[in-house]
Amino acid sequence: MTDRETSDEVRVVLVDDDPLVCDAVCAMLELDGYTVFSATAADAALDLIAAQAPHCVITDLHMPGVDGLELTRRVRALCDPATVLIVLTGSGSEADHAQAERAGADFVLMKPLEAERLRTMLPPLE
Repeated sequence: MTDRETSDEVRVVLVDDDPLVCDAVCAMLELDGYTVFSATAADAALDLIAAQAPHCVITDLHMPGVDGLELTRRVRALCDPATVLIVLTGSGSEADHAQAERAGADFVLMKPLEAERLRTMLPPLE
């Protein structure tokens, strides 16, 4: 069994280049009972993902450097197929939504976030 299978915690990695978004979403998820790790860039997020084997990755779509689409592709290649991948976007563009889904996103969620909608997408707490 892996650490992911034997641990009671549900781990989430959150990636957004806006520290205010990271702080707000982290606070909400932690209050709900999730163990949350955050990064403001994809490279740091990939290190967290490798170390933490998260049950869920939430990433912003538009970030400098490695964007959310490329991060989504890398997460899909590296992680357990059961890992829930949520892409956040401030764009209502159908093209952005389609690209995120093609890259491997399970869900695409518009900003500003609707907390209840996000909660329906997350892996359940044990």
